[in-house]
Amino acid sequence: MHFFENHRFLFLILLVLSFYIYDNYTMIVEPHNKDTNSISYVNRLYKSDERIYNKFLNKKEKKIYRAFFNTIKDYKTKLIINTDEYNCELSECASMMHKIYDAMIIDHPDLLNFAGPKRYHKNGSNLEVSIDYSTNNAIQEQIGILKIEKIIYRIKKQTKNMTDYEKIKYVYEWMGDNNEYDQLFTEFAKNQSPYNVFLRKNAVCAGFAKSSQLIFQNIGIESMGIVGNTTGPHMWNIVKYKGKYYYFDSTAAVSFKNKKKSYYYYGIKQTQMTDYTQDYPEWYPKIEATDMKA
Repeated sequence: MHFFENHRFLFLILLVLSFYIYDNYTMIVEPHNKDTNSISYVNRLYKSDERIYNKFLNKKEKKIYRAFFNTIKDYKTKLIINTDEYNCELSECASMMHKIYDAMIIDHPDLLNFAGPKRYHKNGSNLEVSIDYSTNNAIQEQIGILKIEKIIYRIKKQTKNMTDYEKIKYVYEWMGDNNEYDQLFTEFAKNQSPYNVFLRKNAVCAGFAKSSQLIFQNIGIESMGIVGNTTGPHMWNIVKYKGKYYYFDSTAAVSFKNKKKSYYYYGIKQTQMTDYTQDYPEWYPKIEATDMKA
């Protein structure tokens, strides 16, 4: 007792620190994905059906996709594609990698630290694919993943009694309220990952789309990522609402910020996204032309 009486301030600090660690990193969270033996398993946050891999890639593309996926899971920074092993010319391998990269970021938003963008280098008969991560510290990454789990868990609790429309609107506003668009974006910026969105609160479209997809699955909204163009290369989402499919672009919320402005909700209004074009139309369901109604 005398120790605590003489060190009350230290004890208070340790108590607060312990609660903070528990609340942010070690609080028990029910896993969304328990299928740890699946070939597509990454973490507890998301269960991928690898829809693009299974439905839209040929055998060559699937082989490279799986090698690419395992390279990222193993936290390696380079994938070497030998043209003899994969039975493709260098130009063909490079062309397939563009498609495979797009398939990967749609199928696996759960690769939380995978930042991109991909870079290719021809080296003799090999195609070398360089891989970027938001953090190059594996321990820091694992601690970050625990924090991301807690953030999504809180969103799940907060949206538990909401209607589907309210959930969709909540995710849109959450992205806008909690993030800034990276105005210093460059070709090699490490800002295209959920890691950046949840922990650094600074990203670009791919980070926002992947993070939205993660949240949606955890709160019971069917969604998928989509790659294409608006005023330039872009990534956003499709959400399923009342049996129909709609575009959802949380980058708009992050960019516009002010909810009082009439244009703030353009990212969930189909009538304002008529200039959005898809890179792979066959990958996606038919999109409604009219706006969602609560």
